[in-house]
Amino acid sequence: MTRVQIGLIGAGQMGSSHARVVSESEAADLAVVVDIDGEAAKRLAERHGSRASRDLADAAQCDAVIVAGSTAARMECVLPLLEAGVPLLVEKPFAPTLAQLDQLLQVATDRDIPVMCGFVERFNAAFRTARQIMHGPAVHLLAVRHSPPAPRIASSVVNDLMLHDLDVAQRLFGGADGVLSGSACVRPGNSRFNEIADCSISFGQRGVATLSANRMGQRKVRSLSIHTASQLVEVDLLRQDVTVYHHVSQEMLMSGGGMGYRSSTEIELPFVRHTGEPLGLQFAHFLNLVAGTADHLDERRQIRPPHLLAEQIEAASV
Repeated sequence: MTRVQIGLIGAGQMGSSHARVVSESEAADLAVVVDIDGEAAKRLAERHGSRASRDLADAAQCDAVIVAGSTAARMECVLPLLEAGVPLLVEKPFAPTLAQLDQLLQVATDRDIPVMCGFVERFNAAFRTARQIMHGPAVHLLAVRHSPPAPRIASSVVNDLMLHDLDVAQRLFGGADGVLSGSACVRPGNSRFNEIADCSISFGQRGVATLSANRMGQRKVRSLSIHTASQLVEVDLLRQDVTVYHHVSQEMLMSGGGMGYRSSTEIELPFVRHTGEPLGLQFAHFLNLVAGTADHLDERRQIRPPHLLAEQIEAASV
């Protein structure tokens, strides 16, 4: 079987993780690592038996490319690669603005090129388990994604953290387009970007999602509380565990001249089947898109809705 030759753009922290995943794959080779910082590219390439380059053209010669460089440089590398017909896995956000995203997606559509955005939580074992055990559709989602400060990240908390949960919400509500019904952001004086963002997304009669993203926290939190008509499914995306609550009964009690209340709730701890790390499963799906065994049209369609909501949240905070 011919192994897929992968180019990697970006030798930073995220690029390093992608390089490891590609080098561990049985179906692909890390052909080249490209970064404007030639020394960083060389160090990462040598670690995984690849070669380093500062020239985007070297990546364009590969079968497919992962773009994990800075958000600001997206148009400089993503657009030429799409124009060269190269399938792409692009870390989120796919583009700095919605207008630029639309331009890129139009090129991909016109040339029928498989593209994928790095919405890695889709491949989290706990999230997948939660979706499998849900009795009926979601009616309410509460998503909390908090982290300590991250000065190295040169983008808003909306595009850095909240974008993941905007994608999660779209999936839990059956792919319906959500409508922003309210949001608020905080941009502290020592930052160029919004560091806290909360919002509510309406999915019409289907339900509502409430999302909280914070990059000024004291610990890392990645949690989902998913309500259906008959369940509460709580997901810890960090620990990758799931707890299910089902309300059974309630009654009012009379005792000693006073009134009390008693309720009964069943608790279930479903088994979470781990089939691999999320980043590795994401890469395997990307290879299926490249091979034509996964639906790249549907994959491309799913990229825009979370980015649209993200831009609306940012605009509402100005």
